[in-house]
Amino acid sequence: MKVTDIEFDSFRNIESEKIEFSDGINVIYGENAQGKTNILEGIYLFARGKSFRAFKDKELVKFDKSVAYVKMNFENKDNEKTFLGAEISKSLPKKFYRNKVKVAKTAEIIGEFRAVLFCPSHLGIIKDSPSVRRKFLDVAISQLRPVYIKMMTRYNAVMEERNAILKMMSEERILNQDLMDIYSEELASLCADIADIRNEYIKKLDFWVKNFFEEMTGGKEKPKITYESNASENDFESRESLKNRYLDLLKNNKEREYKYGATLFGIHKDDLKIEINGKDSRLYSSQGQQRSLSLAMKMAEGEISRESKGEYPVFLFDDVLSELDDSRKKYILSNIKARQVIITGCDKGVFENTDECNFIYIKDGKRNIPVFEKVENEENLEADME
Repeated sequence: MKVTDIEFDSFRNIESEKIEFSDGINVIYGENAQGKTNILEGIYLFARGKSFRAFKDKELVKFDKSVAYVKMNFENKDNEKTFLGAEISKSLPKKFYRNKVKVAKTAEIIGEFRAVLFCPSHLGIIKDSPSVRRKFLDVAISQLRPVYIKMMTRYNAVMEERNAILKMMSEERILNQDLMDIYSEELASLCADIADIRNEYIKKLDFWVKNFFEEMTGGKEKPKITYESNASENDFESRESLKNRYLDLLKNNKEREYKYGATLFGIHKDDLKIEINGKDSRLYSSQGQQRSLSLAMKMAEGEISRESKGEYPVFLFDDVLSELDDSRKKYILSNIKARQVIITGCDKGVFENTDECNFIYIKDGKRNIPVFEKVENEENLEADME
C-alpha cells in the first residue's frame, strides 16, 4: 500500500499545497512549527477517521477559514487506485468521500487505507496508563476488522446506559436487579466478543515483538505480552466461558457498582501485560528497554497488518528519530525497506547514508527548496555555463 499524493486546502497552517510521495522512504524535513506533522496528520486522518492529536475537528481548520479540505490518492498491492477526501468544518460534522462519493458514516472508510503511526508520545506506551495501551489495540485492530468498530460503539453505548441507570439507582437508593441483569447480559456478551478479538491480536503481537526485540538486544532479553483481563488471568478457554466470567463479575458485584454508580468490570478495564525476562516492564524496565519495546510494538503492528491483508500498511514516523539513540535509529533505517515510509524530522543529515530517499522540505506550510540548495544549484548552473 502506498500514498501517491495528498492535497490540502486551509488545513492547519497549510493554505494550499499538494505533496507527492515515492514508493520507498519519504523524508519531510524543515524547522519546527512549519507544518511537517500536519502532513502526517492529514494522511492518518484517513486511516483512523480522526486526528491523532486534535481534540476537536475545528482545530484542523486554518484559523481564518471556515472549512478545510484534504484529498488523498493511494494504491494497493494490485495497483488499484482509490481517492479519499475529507471536508472539515468549524461548525458542522466532517464529511468523508470515497472516489468522490460521500460515505454515510466515518466507520465506512476505516480499514480501506491502513497506516502505522509512531510519534514521540508512543514511546511512553509501556509505562503510561492502561487506557493508552487499550487505545493502541483498538486503533490497530479497527484497521484490520471494521466490525470491531461496531462492537466497540455498541459496547460504549450499553455501558453508558448502564452507568446512567446505576447512577440513578444510587441517587434514589433503589437497586432494580432485573433491569441490571438485562444490561449485564448484553455487556458480558460484548465483552466476550471484544476480548476474544483482542486476545487473538495480542498473541500475534507477542510473536512479532519477540522477534524485533531480540534482534535489537542480540537475544539477551526476552519480552512477553499477554492480555490482562479482570475476567481471566490465563488464556481464554472459549468465547462462552469468557462471557460467563464477565457475567459473574457483573452480577456478583451489583451492590458495589450500585454504591459507586458506575460499571467497574468489563473490557474498558483490561490491559496488556508486558514483561521482560519475567519481570513487569511497567515497574522494572529501563528507559532504553521501554523505547525498544515501543519500537518493536509498532514494527509488529505493521507485520500483523501485512499478514492479515497481504501487504504492508504505510508507516508514518513523526519526529521519532530525534527521540532515539543511534543504535535504534540505525535499526529503524535498516528495517523499513520494501514498504512506504513517510518520516518527519528537522535533521536531513540523519538520512545521508540511506539509499533513495525522497526529500521534501517544508517551510510555512509549503514545499520549498532550501536556501542552501538554491545556492548550490545556482553555483552548479554557473559552472555548467562556463
